[in-house]
This record gives sequence, structure tokens and C-alpha cells, in this order.
Amino acid sequence: MSFYRFGTLALGLALSLSAVAQDKNTVAQINDKKISVGEFEKRFEQNSQLVPGQKPTKQDVLKNVIYFELATQEARRLNLHRDDDLREQFDILLYQALVRKNVQPKIDQLKIAEKDVREYYEASPLLRTQHIILLTRPDMSTADVTGVRNRATKILSEIREGKGTFDSYVEKYSEGPSAKTGGDVDWGARHKLLPEYYDAALALKKVGDVSDVVATPYGFHVIKLTGRKPYKEIDSVYKDFIIRTLKEQRGQAIYEEYFNGLRSKARVTVNEDLLK
Repeated sequence: MSFYRFGTLALGLALSLSAVAQDKNTVAQINDKKISVGEFEKRFEQNSQLVPGQKPTKQDVLKNVIYFELATQEARRLNLHRDDDLREQFDILLYQALVRKNVQPKIDQLKIAEKDVREYYEASPLLRTQHIILLTRPDMSTADVTGVRNRATKILSEIREGKGTFDSYVEKYSEGPSAKTGGDVDWGARHKLLPEYYDAALALKKVGDVSDVVATPYGFHVIKLTGRKPYKEIDSVYKDFIIRTLKEQRGQAIYEEYFNGLRSKARVTVNEDLLK
């Protein structure tokens, strides 16, 4: 909870702490709610990390803690926590909290071997490409889209016939922002590129090979493979991403096992006919 975000509210609230002066472990008391020194220090530390270089004062954080407690107490007095419009949001928070507490720690403890990271990478390497793109628009007629595809096919045929270099066709025909950089698409991972684009680039056997015409939601591409990064050259950030991805993939079994266990202890009925 980001208590410090409430600090922009310039409310002139007099904070009277005389009632808790005798309790050496209580920083503040709001009705029946006591804020201990330990709880306050925890909240202060959380707020100190919100904006780098802008550490709040303890007085500001205390004020916001009090505002927060006053707000939640008033909301409960008004029975907002029983409001149907908010109940679904509460349930989502409870679901997320349960998964974080009982499922995620088991997934985090999974061990991923180096060979598994390498195997994942070899199947989905970082690729560098250059492309010619002819753009389409959602409001184009079928005939217009076909016309764009035919233009892309003609360009591809001329490149394969050796009538010009790939670079010259990029300069002459390519559309969109990448045309300004010679059609270069920097090193891209599977999860960063359009699936149709990445799969077509991955299918190219060697650097310099050119794809068939590839359709994506943006238009029609002719793709040239300009690089395939070796596993030994990937950085630790991308390797960590692969490890997290593998943990999440394998963690699905842990997730299913946990919820199947809950389901076995509950009364759950399903009418499959209504799904047809």
C-alpha cells in the first residue's frame, strides 16, 4: 500500500497523540486501531522506496498512515466492504494473495539446469532481421489487401531474380518507421516480435536468406535474416528471463495440483452441456 501517495493532500488535520503518550510501543492510535513502532517502521520503509531520491519525512508518513486508517474505518462504517460492486475486486485480491502464499513459493524453488536454458534458447534464439513492409489498414477492402499482397509478391520475385539488392528495395518500397533505418529490426526475442514474423525469420536457415511474403496484422513483409545470436553471447538479463519462463511453464503443474487438491475437498458441480 502506497501511503506516501496520499501526501499530496493538503489537509489541516491536527494530530493529537496525547492519548498514546503512555504507551512506548504505540506511535499512534486511531479509535481502537493502534499503530506500533514496528508497523510504522515497516510502512515508512515501504514509502521511502517509492520515489528514488525523494525520501518522505516520518511526520508525512505518519499523517498518511492516519488518513489511511481513518478512511478504511469510515468505509467499513458505511459498509462499503459489503458493496457488491467492490466484492469482485476483494475476491481478486484474495485469490492473488492465496497464490502468492501457497503456490508461488513452490514455483520459485524449482531448479532450472543450464542445459534446459540452452535447450529453450536454441528453440527460440535472438534473431536480427531486415524487412520490407507494405502496410495495410483495417478499413481496406479485400481487393485492396489482395493488391498489397500482389505488390509484395512482385518485389520478392524481383529480389530473387537479382534485379536489385535487398537494401535498394527497402529504400524504394518499404513503408512504416523501420524504412527510415534501412528496414533493420534489432535483436528480437520470440516474446517481443509478432509470432508470424518471428516464426518466418526462425525458419530461415542461414544469415542472408530471404523469406516468402509474410502476413501480419500490420501488412505484408519480406524478411531477410541478418543475424542469429549464439547462446554463449546472450546476457544474464535474458538468461534470467528464460529461467523465469521455464519456472512458470513447469509451475503450471504445481498450480494445477494445488487447485485440484482444493477442488477434491469442495462440492463442485459443472453442467458441461451449457458450454456447447
